[in-house]
Amino acid sequence: MRRLKTSELATHSGTWIVFDFGNVLIEIDPSRSVEAFWALGAPAGLNLDADFFHEVETGARSADDFRDALRSQLKWAASRSSLDAAWNALLLEVPSRTLAKLHRLRAQGYRLALLSNTNPIHIDEVRRRMGLHGYAAFARCFDRVFYSFDLGLRKPDPAIYAAVDRELGITAPNEVLFVDDNAANVASAAAYGWRTLHFV
Repeated sequence: MRRLKTSELATHSGTWIVFDFGNVLIEIDPSRSVEAFWALGAPAGLNLDADFFHEVETGARSADDFRDALRSQLKWAASRSSLDAAWNALLLEVPSRTLAKLHRLRAQGYRLALLSNTNPIHIDEVRRRMGLHGYAAFARCFDRVFYSFDLGLRKPDPAIYAAVDRELGITAPNEVLFVDDNAANVASAAAYGWRTLHFV
């Protein structure tokens, strides 16, 4: 994963820096979950763009409904723990150097927020792996944390950027620097009016 450079952020930043989570702050490898689902008997055509993956990220489908949708794709029966382990396989780690850089940005006076397309299963796993104190320290890096399943919206829908602006009291979108690894998310945020940094 590319390293987060605080100097690069300072060059581009406005009042707020809004970070994506996956592949910006936490290392992820979606192919690991796809392979884990295959091992449970999923068809070769299953991919993480299926509707039910998007629906759990907007809160339109509960975690249990999501698990049922996954089970319907499998050749064999699978327990809740097996499904969750396969789904969480894509999560790797939040590098300690990244946390240090977030703390440094806050110390320099930047206001930070997190905006992630994610779901309750992944966030519960992140909390478990980081531990109560570790996750609390991570969350304290940000003024606000926005998860798509709480907002009922997911990137690249421009309505999600407007929702974040409302929550943060931002009236001029160009006050925001948005950092994301997904080109579609970056393009939609730029069209909305946020300044953007494509993290690749």
